[in-house]
Amino acid sequence: MSIFRTGLLAGALAACPALAFAEDALGPDFSIYGGYGLANIKADELVYYGRSKLSELNWESKWVSIFTLGLEAELDKDWTIRGDLDIGTGGDGHMVDYDWLVVPDEWSDRSIHPDTRLDHYFSANIQIDREVFKDDASAVSIGAGFTYSDVKWTAYGGSYIYSYNGFRDDVGNFPDGEKGISYQQKVPVGYLAVSGEHKVGQFTFSGGLRGGVSFGIEDIDDHWARDLRFYDSMDMAPMLGASITANYALTQSASLYLTGSWDKVFHSYGDVKIVDTTGGSADLYFEDGAGATFETISISFGLKGTF
Repeated sequence: MSIFRTGLLAGALAACPALAFAEDALGPDFSIYGGYGLANIKADELVYYGRSKLSELNWESKWVSIFTLGLEAELDKDWTIRGDLDIGTGGDGHMVDYDWLVVPDEWSDRSIHPDTRLDHYFSANIQIDREVFKDDASAVSIGAGFTYSDVKWTAYGGSYIYSYNGFRDDVGNFPDGEKGISYQQKVPVGYLAVSGEHKVGQFTFSGGLRGGVSFGIEDIDDHWARDLRFYDSMDMAPMLGASITANYALTQSASLYLTGSWDKVFHSYGDVKIVDTTGGSADLYFEDGAGATFETISISFGLKGTF
């Protein structure tokens, strides 16, 4: 782990006990937590003519370092509000680009880009819950929330197989380090949630399920060698998510946690605007000419302080 990452993690964790001195200002039933984790982030980018698929780009980064900072407050005995921010960096990126331009059932062109870099990733979430059941050991809550995620990759170099004069007859490599394609997704999601927890000694085990919709993925795709930029606006799409957490109380006000989480926005169609970035030709528009998906899975650990 780099000095920068170590310092950022240490600062987030150190903030928890330090805020104990601010208890009077913050009020009771207030928590802050910070942690570090690893995530896989995936997105599919698709191009259509009618309902015939012309192109599909599979973007993925594995083992992305995720830094988390969150706040939680009880509004009264039944209501809780929570907000958190995840910032991702690094990881092992990869992208594969397929085209179906000759034979509908078999790809005609493919490029593989092992040097795919995560330019940025962040995700902000806010959720409000109402407790509907509680006894000495367990509790159940229902709630609603909103998440906004922004991710961008750039693919460099790589190899290709193209159908130029015949089917898959052109094989070669792009220059190492040459910028090929950039892809950015902006993903707003609203959801409903149900969650529960159960205490066993110093451990508290909790989990939750989320279901909702994305309010239309917005994405930007730059093809640098062709001087083309694609703006895609997706329709609403279903979203599902789940999480599970184990919390261990060190003291009455400090605890360690380990959590795993999965979220997916499913496929939807959208409209496309194509722009010649040199200004040499007019913009083009295609209805239902694009498609997209988005998925994350992560595991993280950290420290939580309650005041």
